[in-house]
Formats: sequence, structure tokens, C-alpha cells
Amino acid sequence: MEQHPLQYFKDLITKGYIVKERTKFFFSQDFGKIVKMDMQNDLIECASTDAQLEDSPIEIKTITFADYLQDKATIEMINSLDQIDNRLLDFEDEKRQILFLKTIYKTFNSLILYAEQIEEVSKHPFIADLLKRLKAEIIDRYAVDDDTISQKQIHLSSSHQISNKLQWMGKSKVLISLFYDLYSNVENGGEPLIKATKDQVKNFLLNNFIEKDGQPLSPSSIDTLLTPSKEDKRALKGDRIDTSKLKDKK
Repeated sequence: MEQHPLQYFKDLITKGYIVKERTKFFFSQDFGKIVKMDMQNDLIECASTDAQLEDSPIEIKTITFADYLQDKATIEMINSLDQIDNRLLDFEDEKRQILFLKTIYKTFNSLILYAEQIEEVSKHPFIADLLKRLKAEIIDRYAVDDDTISQKQIHLSSSHQISNKLQWMGKSKVLISLFYDLYSNVENGGEPLIKATKDQVKNFLLNNFIEKDGQPLSPSSIDTLLTPSKEDKRALKGDRIDTSKLKDKK
């Protein structure tokens, strides 16, 4: 199976690979002879000489884990951009290219959010910054905007929007289909159970619910599922919440 273009960052942020990178740092042979290893302060001191000079003095160089990790993440950022470019070349259909980019954007948003909230990762703010830079570069390069709520809006530490929202633990399609049935009452063929416009329902969902992974609901998905002609996109009967008995019969 082909590796996800952001796999390095997914592993680093969500699978605790920072611990593995730290181990690699302290036992790497890339820096020359290690003369001091300070695990408490996450740094090493290495001795090196100028190979071109026979009697060159020994130079002691201090390298921090943060510097090492930032260099590694920067390289991986460039690799991720190359992989995304190559994946897009595989799609001849422009619609598939756009769909792929929007899926990548959603992954970006999750990773940035977690990078700023997970304590072990947030110690290294350059990780979130690199992801933001990479996402901005992709948007600028391909002129395909991210139609989900902006990262600034879903930042937990700077906004109460997420914490005040209800977290839907089921399929988002089921939730949106439920509200479609409530305001359209198509299932009963009668009057709606909620008197509202499509835009009112969309805004209510966006302002009051988040998905089970903490992500905001997708505005484009809500638009699709609230469109009367898109019945094939809504939740199937087996998953759908039955609203047929909710109508007050007088």
C-alpha cells in the first residue's frame, strides 16, 4: 500500500514517534564523536576536526534535539510536498485532484490541531508551523482553497468554539441526515418537524457539533446531504434515525 504523503507527521504527532526520534538523536553517528550526552536538557556535545588540516584543533559543537528534529521535519516537509505533487499527477480527472487535495487539507487540520494540543509535541512549535507552511504552499500552488473551518477557528487553546460544541460520536452522515429529515419531513410526506431553511440548518450544525475525532463538520458535506436530490448520499435506512413517529398527531 502506498504511504500517505503526510505519514511522517502522522507518526510523529499521533503515534509518539518523537520518542523514537529522540533515541536516534542520542545514538546517531552522524555528528562525529560524542563527548557529552545530556538527556535531561536534550543535547549532545560532539568533537570534530578539520579533515583537511593535519593538526587542526578539536572543536566542540553543541547540538540540541530540537535543532535535530527541526532539520529532520523540514526535510520531511519537502518530501511530503514532492509526494503530493506526484500523487496529483496520477489523477487525470481534475475533480479527483480537487477531492484528493481537500482530503489532504482535512488531514493537515487534524495534525496541526493535535500538534498544538498534545503536550509532548507542542514543546516543538515548529512542527505545527511547518505543517501550516506546507499547507499554505499547496493552496497557493494549486489554487484550491480549504473549504473547512479555518485552523484558527478550530484552535482549542485560542477559542471556546470546540469545547462548547457537542461531540457527535456516530457517523456524521447520520446526524446530517437526521436534520434533513427533521426540516424537510420527507419521510412522512407531511409538514416539517423543524421550520428552518437549508442555510439555517447548515449553520446550526456547524456551530453546535463536531465529529468524534474532534474535527468540525465539513460544510461541503452538509451542503450535499441537505440537498433534496442527493438522497443516495444520505444515510441508509438501516443507519438512519427514524423520525416518522415524532410528528404530533391531533
